[in-house]
Amino acid sequence: MYNRIIRKTRYRSLEASERMAGIVFAIPSLIGFLLFIAGPILFVFAMSVIRINLMDNSFTYVGFRYFQNLIEDGDFRKAFWNTFTYLVIYVPLTLLLGLGMALILNAKLYFRGIIRTFFIIPYVTTYIATLVVWNVFLHPTQGPVNQLLMSWGLNPPQYMIDIHWALPVLAVIGSWKDVGFHCLLFLAALQGVPRDLHEAASIDGASPLRRFWHVTFPLISPTSFFLLLITIIGGLQAFYQMALLTKGGPSFSTTTLTYLIYRTAFEYNNFTYASAVGVVLFAITVVLVAVNWIGQKKWVFYQ
Repeated sequence: MYNRIIRKTRYRSLEASERMAGIVFAIPSLIGFLLFIAGPILFVFAMSVIRINLMDNSFTYVGFRYFQNLIEDGDFRKAFWNTFTYLVIYVPLTLLLGLGMALILNAKLYFRGIIRTFFIIPYVTTYIATLVVWNVFLHPTQGPVNQLLMSWGLNPPQYMIDIHWALPVLAVIGSWKDVGFHCLLFLAALQGVPRDLHEAASIDGASPLRRFWHVTFPLISPTSFFLLLITIIGGLQAFYQMALLTKGGPSFSTTTLTYLIYRTAFEYNNFTYASAVGVVLFAITVVLVAVNWIGQKKWVFYQ
């Protein structure tokens, strides 16, 4: 009886020490989360209802006045639709290209390691470098794309200054930049699919398409769901292409919500209005993530 009590005491002591060690190791991450994520989010929520005058450093509570102004603001409505247009192009293109590239790399190919390296290079390259390359590549007169089209007798568009082409081109550039990361994660998921399941389906007479849809995709659906979420969030946060290539133009056609926040805050010094737009963007992100989180029960299969 006495030995049993000693063992229980030692077990509880060991459990308490492990719990304390876990808390100690989590403290740095918790501090970073509070200082750089939770704190700024709360600060933006507070700034969205407080007008700041930088001339006399005064603060005035304005309530939800700026949120009401957003509804009547044509620039906000245009940026809102531009953001969703970008999202509609960027998300499916990135996911489909990433999955297609992963399927190619998962096959038995020569120099597969070299090809994989080429696929990942755009993702690890800085945004500024890639955008400089694309700016030269798509130059209206000197770029190789338009020179090739003109050599065929065609009249190519001026991509970055055409209101109909600018936003889709920026979405394609964003997809090209991020597709390597999606390819690697899809490839890792595909390599985890048991080959005996494919062999059994093949023996039963299933075509390659049916094997992919009924065997492969259900097993990689958790990875697909994760990539869907981060792609949606990344699409809503698109900024670099607009800031470095088009400055939100032409005619406001590439101004997204993130770039509107930047211009409103740092060019017009209206931090309250920019914070209100930021709160709306945060709410849109939460809603889209929540909808997909609820909907994933119908198509995501966890082993």
